[in-house]
Amino acid sequence: MPSEAELLDAAQQFLGGSENVVAAGVFGLQDNYAAVMAGGLAAGAIADTLPGGAVTDGVLAGAGVHAARSLNADAKGVSVRMLVAVTEQSIHLLSLSATGSTPERALMTFARATTHCEVSKFGASRHVKLSDSATRQEIGLTGSAAFFSAYAEGAKAVLSALE
Repeated sequence: MPSEAELLDAAQQFLGGSENVVAAGVFGLQDNYAAVMAGGLAAGAIADTLPGGAVTDGVLAGAGVHAARSLNADAKGVSVRMLVAVTEQSIHLLSLSATGSTPERALMTFARATTHCEVSKFGASRHVKLSDSATRQEIGLTGSAAFFSAYAEGAKAVLSALE
């Protein structure tokens, strides 16, 4: 798993020399819990009709949850996993694939001067709501602060930079 320094380097390389990246971390789109539950339940119901027992149930339920998350991300114009890169002027959301830490494309940019950042605890995770008063853009993100998470170091750096 990438260290905070590797995430910083990946974000800086992607953004080039236009801005100095001060923090970077991997975040996910905040779940639409009703859709995730519905996706998991629907896939579980289908699994009940198939052979394989618990393994089939688990695989299909996981696929249903992933499908719900993907649809939610597509509807918001983002990806399920994102590299959040914080500079002095901006907060950049960069698309990440299901694995790895190399940004694929820019998704959204928030101006720090006009963006309100609200952080709340959700178990070992942190929910971050970004609201830009100038553009009316809003998005909810989730990052892990758990000691066992490979991405906690970068997420904590982003949260600290946004305070």
